[in-house]
Amino acid sequence: MIKSPSAIAIVQCPASGLEDSTERVLRASSDVLLTVRSVDEIESHLAALRGAPCMIFVDGSAGVDYGRLRGVRETGPHHALVAMVQDPGVDAVVDALRFGFVDVLELRAGASRWRLAADRAAAGLARADRHEGIQDGMPLREALLVPERRIILAALDANDWNRGDTARQLQIDRTTLYKKMKQFRIAA
Repeated sequence: MIKSPSAIAIVQCPASGLEDSTERVLRASSDVLLTVRSVDEIESHLAALRGAPCMIFVDGSAGVDYGRLRGVRETGPHHALVAMVQDPGVDAVVDALRFGFVDVLELRAGASRWRLAADRAAAGLARADRHEGIQDGMPLREALLVPERRIILAALDANDWNRGDTARQLQIDRTTLYKKMKQFRIAA
């Protein structure tokens, strides 16, 4: 099971609620599970989370208002949307995928299908996170700096910001690490 760092799942529950097996799967694939009743509540949670990546499961059993969800989609590119529908026909699936949903899920699907949808959403978040900061038309030299900065930050975090241990782990001189930190404006 793929679990993105600090995974947050927001689920717009159908009127009947979630089955226990479905809730267990979602809790296992996320660090935080928020259940809501409306798109308004989704928007308020996203505002409170301040752009944190989220897996958002939208109840489409009464039809999905893609125009209304455009605001949710624009609050951050790092949200993986999954549509939950009663009977996913070809048109519903095509519309959802065209809008940017990563998956369309039948409401009465079994736990294994929910797990697959959660994994697919988490993988989408992980892919989006890897490309964050890289823009179209960016020169290669600049684009390579983005993952380098992430690697240095991750190594610093893993070594509790001990620069000597971080330099040894990265197999670079400590002075080189200091120069890189200064270049990337990483506070010492």
